[in-house]
Amino acid sequence: MRLAPLYEQDREAAIQQGEAIGLQKGRIEGIQQGEAIGLQKGEAKVVLRLLNRRFGQLPPHITETIQKLSVEKLEDLGEALLDFKSQADLINWLN
Repeated sequence: MRLAPLYEQDREAAIQQGEAIGLQKGRIEGIQQGEAIGLQKGEAKVVLRLLNRRFGQLPPHITETIQKLSVEKLEDLGEALLDFKSQADLINWLN
């Protein structure tokens, strides 16, 4: 029976350590997700500025569609917009 208190102490320490590790991993994942969202928003902002400069103010539904694109798609759009001659080219690319 003397081992029971030691076992409980070890068990409690292991639980606390596991919780601390889980919290740390959660913080890291949250930071990474926040950075990814920030990057996506930044990319969208740049692409939208370029498109607005080229074609004038875009309709809200096109702006919303562009804001929802992934970083990879925004990078592709950033390159493709150099070849666009009109908003129709942009709409075709988005479709």
